[in-house]
Amino acid sequence: MTGECSVTETTGDRLDAAGWAQLAFGAAAGLATGVGVGMSAHGPFPWVTVVVLGVALGVVFPVALLRAWWARGGRVAVLETRAWVRTGRVPDDVPDAVWRPRVRQLRDETVRQLISGWVAVVVACLWAALAISGETRDWAFAAVWAVLALVQFVQVRKVRPSARRLLDAPARVVASV
Repeated sequence: MTGECSVTETTGDRLDAAGWAQLAFGAAAGLATGVGVGMSAHGPFPWVTVVVLGVALGVVFPVALLRAWWARGGRVAVLETRAWVRTGRVPDDVPDAVWRPRVRQLRDETVRQLISGWVAVVVACLWAALAISGETRDWAFAAVWAVLALVQFVQVRKVRPSARRLLDAPARVVASV
């Protein structure tokens, strides 16, 4: 009641407003994907299929995000690890046995991000080829995939070198008295 507790102690692994916003964005992206598929289909496309696909992806995207957070120890652990990598410094009270596996996992995830980035580049090129030989609305899909690839590459460029520097640092020795 006096406000002396830290935020981590009081919230635990509960989602903050930014976490809820990410989940809501994932749901909206899933719904938009369903609508986009319906709009890009040639010929008659039943609206029920668009709704079912949109609702299904609107559930799958946030669940996949939650699963990714859980696999890395929760959203709080993910945010702490990213902060360590961003600043290039781990607090002294965090033991090597805790931060090294987290940073190593974050570094390993950058490999998957690079792969997905290159896949997005290939898909963007395929959509661009379709746009050249087909309809002009295909350029929008090529642009979406190109932006997705760019976002992946930018994220990897920020995280990977910092994580490497942290992991290359010598192990800290805990002094016992």
